[in-house]
Amino acid sequence: MNLSCIIVNYHNSHTLGDCLASIYQNPPASEFEVILINNSPNDTGWQPVVEQYPQAICIENKRNLGFASANNQGFSESRGQRTLFLNPDAILKPGAIEHMAEFLDAHPDVGIVGPRVLNSDGTIQMSCRRFPTLWTGLFNRYSLLSRWFPRNRFTRRYLMTDFDHDSTMEVDWVSGCCMMVPQNVFEEAGRFDENYFLFNEDVDLCRSVWQKGYRVMYEPAAEVVHQITTSHGKTDPRAIIKRHLGMSYYFKKHHRSNMLVQGMVDSVIALRCAAQLAFNLLRTP
Repeated sequence: MNLSCIIVNYHNSHTLGDCLASIYQNPPASEFEVILINNSPNDTGWQPVVEQYPQAICIENKRNLGFASANNQGFSESRGQRTLFLNPDAILKPGAIEHMAEFLDAHPDVGIVGPRVLNSDGTIQMSCRRFPTLWTGLFNRYSLLSRWFPRNRFTRRYLMTDFDHDSTMEVDWVSGCCMMVPQNVFEEAGRFDENYFLFNEDVDLCRSVWQKGYRVMYEPAAEVVHQITTSHGKTDPRAIIKRHLGMSYYFKKHHRSNMLVQGMVDSVIALRCAAQLAFNLLRTP
C-alpha cells in the first residue's frame, strides 16, 4: 500500500463529501486507502456521506477523542508507506497527492511536506510558519494586534507574510489541515502527542520531526483549498480552554525554563484564555 489518507470528522459532514470527492474523482495513480474517523457520534450528516464511499474504512468513536488521538487511531489501522493527514474541510486540487508523494521520493531527508493552502476565494492561507515564541500569542493570525497592525515584525515573522508562497521552501512547520508524512518518520517522531486535544499538535509534530534530523518543506506545486469556518457564532468554551492548555503544554515541553518564567507564561496564557471566553459570551448564538 503506497498511501493512507486519514480524515477526522467532528461535525464537518457538510464539507466531508467535497473532501472525499476530491480524492476519489482524481485518485492517486498508486494503491491507496482512505480511513475516516468520526469523533461526533451525533453528527446526523455523517452516515449519508460515508455510504457514498463504501471503499473507505470507517471508525466510529462513541465520544470526541480529540484531533491528535483520533489521527493516531487512524494511523494504527493504516497500511500505507506514506500518510496524508487531511482535514474534512479541505479539498485537494488535481495532482496534489502525486506532487507531495513525488517530492518525498526525491528528498529522503524530508519528513513532512505541506502544500500551498488556498482560501475559498483563491487567496493564500498562511499555512507554513516559523515556530511560535512568547510573542505569538499576541501576534497570531487571529489576534487583534495582527489585524490592527498587520505589518508588525512579530506577525510578519511568525506567519511568514513576507514570503511569496510561490517557491518551494524549508519551513519550521506546516498546517495539519494537509500534510504528508512517511510512515516510518511519523513513528520515529512519536506520532501526534495526545496531550494536545485540539490545535498545536501539528506544530509539535513538525518540531519533533526536525529534532529527529528530518526537514519540513512547503511545496506549492501541490494545492488544497481549505474552507475555514467563518461563523461569528459562539465557540464551545471547552475548545477555547483546551486550546490554551495546549499552548501551556507546548511551552513546557519545548522551552524548559525556571518556575518563575513558566508561571509568567501560564499567567499570560490564562489571561488570553479569559479574554477569549469573555468575547465568546458576547457573540450571538
